[in-house]
Amino acid sequence: MNQDTEFGYKTRQILNEGLDHLDGRITQRLHEARQSALTKQRHPVAILRLAGLDHGFNFNFASHARTLLAVMALTLGATGTYYWNAFVQTQEFEEIDSALLADELPPSAYLDKGFHAWLERGSDSSSE
Repeated sequence: MNQDTEFGYKTRQILNEGLDHLDGRITQRLHEARQSALTKQRHPVAILRLAGLDHGFNFNFASHARTLLAVMALTLGATGTYYWNAFVQTQEFEEIDSALLADELPPSAYLDKGFHAWLERGSDSSSE
Protein backbone atom coordinates (compact mmCIF):
# COMPACT_ATOMS: atom_id res chain seq x y z
CA MET A 1 0.00 0.00 0.00
CA ASN A 2 1.43 3.41 -0.85
CA GLN A 3 1.84 6.24 1.63
CA ASP A 4 -0.98 8.41 0.28
CA THR A 5 -3.54 5.64 0.62
CA GLU A 6 -2.32 4.75 4.08
CA PHE A 7 -2.50 8.42 5.15
CA GLY A 8 -6.05 8.62 3.78
CA TYR A 9 -7.12 5.54 5.75
CA LYS A 10 -5.60 6.88 8.99
CA THR A 11 -7.21 10.29 8.50
CA ARG A 12 -10.60 8.71 7.87
CA GLN A 13 -10.25 6.57 10.99
CA ILE A 14 -9.43 9.58 13.17
CA LEU A 15 -12.32 11.60 11.72
CA ASN A 16 -14.74 8.71 12.23
CA GLU A 17 -13.66 8.38 15.87
CA GLY A 18 -14.35 12.07 16.49
CA LEU A 19 -17.77 11.83 14.84
CA ASP A 20 -19.34 10.40 17.98
CA HIS A 21 -18.39 13.50 20.02
CA LEU A 22 -19.92 16.09 17.65
CA ASP A 23 -23.03 18.06 18.46
CA GLY A 24 -26.22 17.15 16.56
CA ARG A 25 -26.44 20.62 14.97
CA ILE A 26 -22.93 20.32 13.59
CA THR A 27 -23.57 16.89 12.11
CA GLN A 28 -26.80 18.22 10.54
CA ARG A 29 -24.92 21.16 9.00
CA LEU A 30 -22.20 18.83 7.71
CA HIS A 31 -24.86 16.59 6.16
CA GLU A 32 -26.56 19.57 4.47
CA ALA A 33 -23.21 20.84 3.16
CA ARG A 34 -22.43 17.42 1.74
CA GLN A 35 -25.82 17.21 0.02
CA SER A 36 -25.35 20.70 -1.40
CA ALA A 37 -21.91 19.78 -2.74
CA LEU A 38 -23.28 16.60 -4.31
CA THR A 39 -26.04 18.50 -6.14
CA LYS A 40 -23.47 20.92 -7.56
CA GLN A 41 -21.11 18.16 -8.62
CA ARG A 42 -20.62 17.88 -12.35
CA HIS A 43 -21.88 14.73 -14.02
CA PRO A 44 -20.06 13.23 -17.01
CA VAL A 45 -22.01 13.55 -20.23
CA ALA A 46 -21.92 10.76 -22.80
CA ILE A 47 -22.75 12.93 -25.82
CA LEU A 48 -20.46 13.61 -28.76
CA ARG A 49 -20.47 17.17 -29.95
CA LEU A 50 -18.57 18.14 -33.05
CA ALA A 51 -16.56 21.34 -33.08
CA GLY A 52 -18.08 24.04 -35.25
CA LEU A 53 -21.58 22.63 -34.98
CA ASP A 54 -23.95 24.03 -32.45
CA HIS A 55 -25.87 21.85 -30.02
CA GLY A 56 -28.06 20.55 -32.84
CA PHE A 57 -25.97 17.43 -33.56
CA ASN A 58 -25.86 15.15 -30.55
CA PHE A 59 -25.05 11.45 -30.64
CA ASN A 60 -25.29 9.55 -27.41
CA PHE A 61 -22.68 6.76 -27.54
CA ALA A 62 -23.62 5.24 -24.19
CA SER A 63 -27.16 4.32 -25.22
CA HIS A 64 -26.20 3.11 -28.70
CA ALA A 65 -22.87 1.40 -27.94
CA ARG A 66 -24.28 -2.12 -27.62
CA THR A 67 -26.36 -1.75 -30.76
CA LEU A 68 -23.41 -0.41 -32.74
CA LEU A 69 -21.15 -3.22 -31.51
CA ALA A 70 -23.79 -5.83 -32.38
CA VAL A 71 -24.26 -4.42 -35.88
CA MET A 72 -20.50 -4.26 -36.43
CA ALA A 73 -20.07 -7.87 -35.22
CA LEU A 74 -22.92 -9.06 -37.43
CA THR A 75 -21.50 -7.24 -40.45
CA LEU A 76 -18.03 -8.61 -39.81
CA GLY A 77 -19.40 -12.14 -39.38
CA ALA A 78 -21.50 -11.98 -42.55
CA THR A 79 -18.61 -10.59 -44.57
CA GLY A 80 -16.24 -13.24 -43.22
CA THR A 81 -18.71 -16.01 -44.00
CA TYR A 82 -19.22 -14.71 -47.54
CA TYR A 83 -15.48 -14.61 -48.24
CA TRP A 84 -14.92 -18.02 -46.63
CA ASN A 85 -17.64 -19.59 -48.79
CA ALA A 86 -16.19 -17.92 -51.89
CA PHE A 87 -12.76 -19.31 -50.98
CA VAL A 88 -14.11 -22.86 -50.51
CA GLN A 89 -16.09 -22.66 -53.75
CA THR A 90 -12.98 -21.48 -55.61
CA GLN A 91 -11.05 -24.46 -54.27
CA GLU A 92 -13.79 -26.82 -55.45
CA PHE A 93 -13.74 -25.25 -58.92
CA GLU A 94 -9.94 -25.61 -59.03
CA GLU A 95 -10.23 -29.32 -58.22
CA ILE A 96 -12.86 -29.84 -60.92
CA ASP A 97 -10.82 -27.90 -63.48
CA SER A 98 -7.68 -29.85 -62.59
CA ALA A 99 -9.54 -33.15 -62.98
CA LEU A 100 -10.93 -32.06 -66.36
CA LEU A 101 -7.54 -30.94 -67.62
CA ALA A 102 -5.83 -34.12 -66.43
CA ASP A 103 -8.47 -36.36 -68.05
CA GLU A 104 -8.21 -37.61 -71.64
CA LEU A 105 -11.85 -36.90 -72.45
CA PRO A 106 -12.77 -33.61 -74.08
CA PRO A 107 -15.01 -31.26 -72.00
CA SER A 108 -17.84 -31.70 -74.54
CA ALA A 109 -18.14 -35.35 -73.47
CA TYR A 110 -19.19 -34.22 -70.01
CA LEU A 111 -22.00 -32.14 -71.53
CA ASP A 112 -23.48 -35.14 -73.36
CA LYS A 113 -26.45 -36.63 -71.45
CA GLY A 114 -25.85 -40.08 -72.94
CA PHE A 115 -22.33 -40.03 -71.57
CA HIS A 116 -23.66 -39.53 -68.01
CA ALA A 117 -26.06 -42.47 -68.51
CA TRP A 118 -23.20 -44.61 -69.81
CA LEU A 119 -21.06 -43.64 -66.80
CA GLU A 120 -23.83 -44.63 -64.40
CA ARG A 121 -24.37 -47.98 -66.16
CA GLY A 122 -20.63 -48.59 -66.31
CA SER A 123 -20.18 -47.91 -62.57
CA ASP A 124 -23.14 -50.22 -61.74
CA SER A 125 -21.73 -53.08 -63.82
CA SER A 126 -18.22 -52.67 -62.38
CA SER A 127 -19.52 -53.01 -58.81
CA GLU A 128 -21.10 -56.44 -59.50
